[in-house]
Amino acid sequence: MKRVVDFLTQGKENAVPADRLAALVGCKSVRELQELIALERKDGSVILSASTGGYYLPSCKQEIREFIVTLENRGENTLAALKSAKQALADSKEGDIDGC
Repeated sequence: MKRVVDFLTQGKENAVPADRLAALVGCKSVRELQELIALERKDGSVILSASTGGYYLPSCKQEIREFIVTLENRGENTLAALKSAKQALADSKEGDIDGC
């Protein structure tokens, strides 16, 4: 399989939509593409994503800064959801939450 970064260009305005990028790279689904991007990011590639669902390489530091803020906000929201779920589990008694 080809590397995602080989199909990206610089600049948010040049973001490649996820479904198109998946086809270019040879992924069977957008989910598979996302997993491949995660691996490439772990290996050090700086692959940014646009709110429109596209991916691109940074053309300037400001694009990287904006991406960082987006991820920080997403992370804070995820941690808040995790905290409330853990609290609900800790506060519940056996039989309070049915179905499992």
